[in-house]
Amino acid sequence: MKRFLAICMAAALACAVPQMGYAAEENSVQTTQEEITQEEATQEEETATVARTEYIPVLMYHHFILNEVEPGNGVTMSQNDLASQIQYFREQGYKIISLEELDKILTKSEKEWDKDGDNGLDLKIPYLCITIDDGYFSTYLQAYPIFQKYQVPASVFGVTDAITNNTGLFKVSWSQANQMFRDGKVRFYNHTSNHVPASKTTTEEYIASVLEAEEALDTYLPPQRNRVKALAYPNGQYTPEIQQALLDEGFSLMFTVEEGVINRDTERTAIPRIMVASGMSGEDVVQKIEQVAMRTMQVDE
Repeated sequence: MKRFLAICMAAALACAVPQMGYAAEENSVQTTQEEITQEEATQEEETATVARTEYIPVLMYHHFILNEVEPGNGVTMSQNDLASQIQYFREQGYKIISLEELDKILTKSEKEWDKDGDNGLDLKIPYLCITIDDGYFSTYLQAYPIFQKYQVPASVFGVTDAITNNTGLFKVSWSQANQMFRDGKVRFYNHTSNHVPASKTTTEEYIASVLEAEEALDTYLPPQRNRVKALAYPNGQYTPEIQQALLDEGFSLMFTVEEGVINRDTERTAIPRIMVASGMSGEDVVQKIEQVAMRTMQVDE
């Protein structure tokens, strides 16, 4: 009898082992499928982008030199880096536009009904703006030839007292600014007369420096130099009082150093920009633009 029971138990175990094996295999397959699904979701997140026609990036540069610059410098850019970036932008289908063109696009967008109810601009082609702060001589010596070569516009925010008196780091001259305006598409805009940020002055003094700069631009540059009044805040600082005062003075485009892209939610008194650092290829810049756009347009990365 004992032998019979032992034989029965052995038979039962023999039947159970395959079933346990199948269960383990099913669990393994399920785990593998979950891992694959998670991996695919991660890949989709990494490759997700916002359509380039939904926003406009404004790039920010400062100073240029002929020699190569160690990567990561947010102020100084080599001429070769600038050239390769612009060439890549064109290859990617971007149209590089002036601030006048940007103002027209925003004005049209503000008047049009938003068809899809999001904060995208619903443009037909991707646009991009190039801005340069301070008005260094290197803009004329190193960057201007690149803008001429590729026939693209650029917008310079000049510190007018420094240009007039040639103080601080070597600045462009008014003669050179005129040449860039006449021969190419480089235009100069307001960066105040003294580059004193909002935190270091009063609203009245700040606006006085803006008006002094505007007078200098009108004095030294060709008549009808710009159809749009634009300003870049020194150090990117501003207050609600300064924003309103600038609107009262007829300014329609005011740029910060805050990172972002232009969309339907962008305020004209706080237009974000994207800093371009040395060592970045054109592809690197476009990837950064797309990453910033995803954050700005509230798309989960």
